[in-house]
Amino acid sequence: MESLLQLPIQDANCGKILHITDSHLFADDSDSLLGVNSNASFLAVIDEIKHQKRHYDLIVATGDFVQDGSKRAYQRFAEEIKTLAVPCVWLAGNHDVYPYMQEVFNDYQLAANKVVLLGDKWLIVLLNSQVVGQAYGVLPESELMFLQNALTSHPDRAAMVFLHHHPISSSCHWLDQHILKNNADLELIIKNNSMIKGLGWGHIHQQQEQIWHNCKAFSTPSTCVQFKPGCYNFQVSDQDAPGWREISLNQDGSLSSQVYRINNNRFLPDLSKNGY
Repeated sequence: MESLLQLPIQDANCGKILHITDSHLFADDSDSLLGVNSNASFLAVIDEIKHQKRHYDLIVATGDFVQDGSKRAYQRFAEEIKTLAVPCVWLAGNHDVYPYMQEVFNDYQLAANKVVLLGDKWLIVLLNSQVVGQAYGVLPESELMFLQNALTSHPDRAAMVFLHHHPISSSCHWLDQHILKNNADLELIIKNNSMIKGLGWGHIHQQQEQIWHNCKAFSTPSTCVQFKPGCYNFQVSDQDAPGWREISLNQDGSLSSQVYRINNNRFLPDLSKNGY
């Protein structure tokens, strides 16, 4: 098992995670994604998080950090996330260039650990569902075994698991072509391990919450453009602002979460776009 990151929690009764995902940054500040300046919207999210002055014990960033595949865009993410002064762990999305992520995030001391012991009661596990060159996701046998081994090694802890791709239907036909293809393998582990209390992902650029067997399962909004819920074909949303999720991990093994969004949304997408 790879080295663990062990972190204390500030509140003895509750650990707090900031979940950020799908920033789709560019090296050039003038570039945009589907009509939204994703660099500016990411900065607006970071600024609003600072303005709220809420404490977090850990940041989990779940992929699609950059849109243009550049090292500079990864540097932009790292520079801004470091200003929050909270430990940050990360995993890859389908748009990410893994070697660049590793190099840049290592330079900025963003922890590469995929197992975090948070406080005395919680186990956090990050899984890599990236399939290089594909929009859909797969958890290879090595990742499934990694998850099972982490659970077996810490049977006295409640677990929160993160990945990039959605393992449950989004009710968007076009998005569900890019789902986690072997979601049944993950589902079996969830069914057989009641200690898994939460499952979080990004990828679908919208907020969803479900109960999947014994755990709360949810997606977190993108920090840039949002996709319109419940659509057969590709559509962006001009109703939902860039956002993030706060996850509260209680000492009794229960959890709750809440999505926040920036106020006075000025990041309106180009509704004429039919893909990206």
